[in-house]
Amino acid sequence: MENAADALKMAAAVLVFVMALGIGISSFSQARYTAQVLIGYTDRETVTQYTEDARTNTRIVGKETIVPAIYRAYKENYKIFFYDASGAPIELYTRIRDGETEHVNSIDLERDNLGSDRQEENFIMALLYGEKGTFKKADGSAMTWTEFTTELARNNSKITLKSEGIYDTILRDNTFEEKFGVYYQDEIITIDSDTDISDEFEDTETPEANKVTKRVISYQAIS
Repeated sequence: MENAADALKMAAAVLVFVMALGIGISSFSQARYTAQVLIGYTDRETVTQYTEDARTNTRIVGKETIVPAIYRAYKENYKIFFYDASGAPIELYTRIRDGETEHVNSIDLERDNLGSDRQEENFIMALLYGEKGTFKKADGSAMTWTEFTTELARNNSKITLKSEGIYDTILRDNTFEEKFGVYYQDEIITIDSDTDISDEFEDTETPEANKVTKRVISYQAIS
C-alpha cells in the first residue's frame, strides 16, 4: 500500500509538471505573438515604405506622414523631394554649388555633410519650423535661431535656410501624392512617375558589390 501511495504521488507530481510545462509553453507562444503584433503596429509605416514593389505604389498623404518621414531622413539612407501641383520643384533652401546658387527641393543630409547628429537634427528642425524651431547646443542647452544659423555658416557656409519653415508654408494645409524610388548611390535614378530627377545623379563605374542602395520619396502637392 505504501508503494502504491508513493507511485500515485509521483504520478501526480509528473502530471502537475507536464501541465505547468504546457502552460509555460503556451504563455511564451502568446507573448511572442503579442510582441510581433506590437512590432507590426509600431513599424507599420516603415514596412509599408520599404517593400520591394513600393516603387510602383502611390498614396495620398498629409503632414502627419511627411513630418515623421523627414525626421527619419537623417537616420536612414534615403532622400526626399518636394514638387508643387504642376510638378515644378519646391525650393526648401539654397546652396552655392560651383559658384552658382542652387535652389534645393530635396533633403539629403549625406550630400550636405552637416557634421554631427545634433547638427543634422537642428538642420531638420530648421527646415520644418524655421526660426520657430527649438535647437540644441553641444552641451544639450537651448540654442537660438541666430546661434544656429551662425554655427551652420561656420560648418557649411554654402547653405542658406529660410526663416519660415516648410511646415507653415507647404505642409500645414496641403495634401501630397507620395511616390517611391530605389537606386544605387552615384547611379542615375528616375522615380516611377512623370517627375524625372535623374539630373541629380551621375553614372559611375562603381562595382555592383560596392554599390549602396538609397531610397527616394517624392511628394507632389495636389491642387
